[in-house]
Amino acid sequence: MRFDLLGAVSVTAVFVSMPALAQESEATDSGGLEEIVVTGVRQSLERAAEVKRESVQVVDSIVATDIGKLPDPTVAAALQRVPGIQVQNDRNNELSSVRIRGLTDILTTVNGREVITTTGRGFDLQDVPAEALARIDAFKSQTSDQIEGGVAGALDLRLNRPFSFSEPTAVITARDNYATIAEAHNPQFGLLAAGKTDTSIGEIGALINATYSRAENIRSVSNLGERRYSGVAPLNEPGLLIPQVLRNMPDVGDIDRKQANAAIQWQATPELQVYADGLYTHFRSTTGFAGFNPQPFTNDSRISDVTVSDYCFDTRMNAQGTNPTLINNADGTVSLQPFTVRRVCELKSARFDNVVINQNSSSEDVTQRNKMFATGFNFERERARLNFDLAYQTSRSFLQNFNAEIGQRVPTIFVEMDHNDGPSFSIDPSIPLSSTNLSLRNSINQNYTLGEGELLQARLDGEFEMGGFFPKLKTGLRFARREAQFQEVRQTNTVQSIGFGNIGTATEANARLISSLPLSSDFLAVIGEAPRLNGGAEFLGVNPAYLRSERGRNELRALFNLPLSQPSFEPAKEFNAEEPTYAAYVEGAYEIPLGSLMLDGVIGTRVVRTERTIEGFERTGSTFSPVRAETSDVDFLPSATARLQFTESFQTRLAYSRSMRRPDFASLNPTESLTLVGNVFLLNTGTRGNPNLKPQTSDSIDLTAEYYFDSGYAAVTGYYRKIKDRVVTSNTQETIDGLNYLMSSPRNVGSVDLQGVEVSAQYFFDFLPGAMSGFGVQGAFTLADSEIKGDDPLAGNPLVGVSKYNYTTGLLYDKFGLSGRLIWTYRSKYINADNTGGVALRPFDPDRVDEAYVPTFLTYVRPAGRLDFSIGYDVNDALRVDVGGTNILRNKTASYWGSERVVFQLNGDETIYSIGARMKF
Repeated sequence: MRFDLLGAVSVTAVFVSMPALAQESEATDSGGLEEIVVTGVRQSLERAAEVKRESVQVVDSIVATDIGKLPDPTVAAALQRVPGIQVQNDRNNELSSVRIRGLTDILTTVNGREVITTTGRGFDLQDVPAEALARIDAFKSQTSDQIEGGVAGALDLRLNRPFSFSEPTAVITARDNYATIAEAHNPQFGLLAAGKTDTSIGEIGALINATYSRAENIRSVSNLGERRYSGVAPLNEPGLLIPQVLRNMPDVGDIDRKQANAAIQWQATPELQVYADGLYTHFRSTTGFAGFNPQPFTNDSRISDVTVSDYCFDTRMNAQGTNPTLINNADGTVSLQPFTVRRVCELKSARFDNVVINQNSSSEDVTQRNKMFATGFNFERERARLNFDLAYQTSRSFLQNFNAEIGQRVPTIFVEMDHNDGPSFSIDPSIPLSSTNLSLRNSINQNYTLGEGELLQARLDGEFEMGGFFPKLKTGLRFARREAQFQEVRQTNTVQSIGFGNIGTATEANARLISSLPLSSDFLAVIGEAPRLNGGAEFLGVNPAYLRSERGRNELRALFNLPLSQPSFEPAKEFNAEEPTYAAYVEGAYEIPLGSLMLDGVIGTRVVRTERTIEGFERTGSTFSPVRAETSDVDFLPSATARLQFTESFQTRLAYSRSMRRPDFASLNPTESLTLVGNVFLLNTGTRGNPNLKPQTSDSIDLTAEYYFDSGYAAVTGYYRKIKDRVVTSNTQETIDGLNYLMSSPRNVGSVDLQGVEVSAQYFFDFLPGAMSGFGVQGAFTLADSEIKGDDPLAGNPLVGVSKYNYTTGLLYDKFGLSGRLIWTYRSKYINADNTGGVALRPFDPDRVDEAYVPTFLTYVRPAGRLDFSIGYDVNDALRVDVGGTNILRNKTASYWGSERVVFQLNGDETIYSIGARMKF
């Protein structure tokens, strides 16, 4: 099924931006003739409000203020303004991880067409720059004509189309984004050209759009790791919680992002429009961690000058001073390791003497590419419409991560555990940049991951106008075929591989001074700034550029007596999946006058059959045996909407829909994959899939009240979701072949209730005189109350990642060619991760006496907000200049556990100031 898309594009040009078929909201013409006239903040907001008002379902939209200008630098940043949507920073220091009402199970489409990223169910929004988009629609309720697959909802990314321009148009954009933490000027460019002409065979339009950006980034990370008991060797100081590793690990690297899309539309006859489209995205990130990490439990370390917190609790611990692990007994039962109960207290500060500090670095290099080609037609005659669309997409991601661990033993380091929501470290300032005592320690790690996905999709939609109380009937068929391939190798080679002895205890007898090894001079470099070290200090480590080069990798491979090439992929870490789906729907619209009122809406159902085959290999000793799992599902997805229009200004809406989400292929993979870790203070890891996972389903109800007026609108929405068979992934410790592993595996948790309220409004003060009438305000508030039900270990807790409260408030201006926004966005605390299976000590319930009881251990992110602004001015009809800033108050992301008493991690979120210009011809 593979073919060379670029070859196809060379024949038809690089095409994209298709008509949106049945996914289109009713606010736009289905023939794709929506003309682009939006300019300025006010017009953008009013257009988005009109989409919300006229849609058949619950939807919120973001409309570009001008060609190539969404109101925020990234798709996720723009979406954070939408009621009910939450985002968070990623390791590239960009906003990502979009959640609709707290859920990440989102179907993403580009102009109504499903898009995927490699082997996953979703699409990485980082792959499409916001500059390429004309509009984003966030669907929170679903109708039967929409593609299935989004329990949370759906995002439709709308690209510009040639027939949307009334005259030939060319736009050039240029921007400089200054990142304050990285201290880097990052360029961003865009070009769009579109036009149409009448020919002897009909009107033909063409569009091409290309964008490019590059960004250096640093995200500071301070992490206090998992606490263990201090009363064991070497510290032998009872009663304290001490992190296994004290991490200063800034993520350092850069991002290159390229995108090209183009489209041809041909109005062959008044009834027939034909199109061909294509999309290409290229995303490369070299962001890897750089560590300056003291390890308090290395041999011969000592602790002194201890100050203890008043946060204390009773905990269970094994002989090593960590949380007891589960043991799978020969008779099939599960029990805990032998343990004792001790009283422990959190440490406030201490001095660690004769301690080893790891100064390792990771040269992560991720390249992700998406290609799509499509063709189709729209036919309209009298009261009937017929739309056909055929599309093929490939998605490929290749990750290379080569890691080398070095370090040194230092005389002393003083640590404060909680200094402004994070740890602080004090050390002799000459040490971080000194290479004199640096040694190669622990291991080198070679990790390579290749994920590939293909999606062939075809759909046929028909629409018939009937008149009367039932004015419209829609029906359609869709076929999609997913193929996914995943390959991985994770190879750890300890220092003993080159005759250095057992590195398990990380002593100087087992490590080797770097100065004594045959390594190039560029092996070491200043690799980052530890933000909490001496108030912010640079330090030496293994040069990431050296680790990304084949010369550097082969130099280390030769030292460790390894083949001078990438290690072969491991059979136990690969799978191949194939999944055809067949869907059909029927949907009828109705309009019923009720005196002076009007009741309208749609009723329909969608039926989907999914067939799936997934294959992998299972390891038995040194041999591999093929494993194959086949499953099939049939889902019925009814939906109904009702809108009651009281006046031209006021309406209410009631919507019901059932949606579903298939498990990720990686979660369904039936094999077990194990990875050894060279650092004795970190757990070996493993994954185990579950081919018996059920698709999640959600029954949702939305009730809205909306009031629209000349200067703005106000709306309130109440919603309720009942989610069944939600898939969660958790970790448990297991002993396999005598070694301890932290095993990650997915499961269905039964049911989840999610309910809440969304309130949004915007208003411009037109009644004010002169320039003052350009001011306006906007705001949105979301309450999301979630609870896991049943007897699952997480029962009674909210969903991971769901903030109960989220709000946005902003000051707007748009008058005399000057427009601007000042926006504050706030998110309350939320569960960041379920670490129940880890080694960290935690409080326990003494009334729980069952053998397999493991207390839950959750980490939380503290409440936080961010302030952004943008100001633009139209110099004339052709030239617009603007400035902006994101996170200008320099807020951070802080996480904790233990009733907010124990610091876990602190991340420095980037602040960016930008200046740009846009020229239209």
